[in-house]
Amino acid sequence: MNTTPDKTADEEQAVWNQAHDRLRDFLNAFALGDHAQVSLLTLKLLDQARELHRQGPSLDPVSLVMALVQKKTDEWFSSNLEMRDQPASRLFSSGCVALLLSRAFRAAPETFLTSPLPEKLKETMHQKLLVTGPDLKISSMTPRHIDYGPMLGLAKRTWHRWNSREIIIALLFWAAVYFVFYWWLSEAL
Repeated sequence: MNTTPDKTADEEQAVWNQAHDRLRDFLNAFALGDHAQVSLLTLKLLDQARELHRQGPSLDPVSLVMALVQKKTDEWFSSNLEMRDQPASRLFSSGCVALLLSRAFRAAPETFLTSPLPEKLKETMHQKLLVTGPDLKISSMTPRHIDYGPMLGLAKRTWHRWNSREIIIALLFWAAVYFVFYWWLSEAL
């Protein structure tokens, strides 16, 4: 009796289960609100990934599923946010922010990753889309003199002048304060 094919099937099933869990967690991050819709979308994408895996069985199922869902969400954000000229990382982050802030998909989760998106939802996402501002430009800054006002003159007169008599008086004062508190605390206990 040969148990190797069963073990391979079990290992493959475990990998597909892991891919399913990762995909479901990824979709849950969008806070769609309807668990049944998330499950349906997960199974639909998982079936597409299995079909791709049959065509290229050397691919890891988890990586294949995550690449597929990343591609689908990028395409969906690109078409609905009309940001086709943006890099993928900026497109995805802007899309996620717009989607989460709009909260529109909590009421209509079945429209997530479907095209075309209703105009009302598109408008809601566009209103919440954050524009971070212009890109950073490197420029040079010339150093300027800082005006400290009257503090500079006072600091120069006192800081650079050491008087040993004043230092000894200050040390004796703080030593006396220490001994008074030490005596007071030792008598209190």
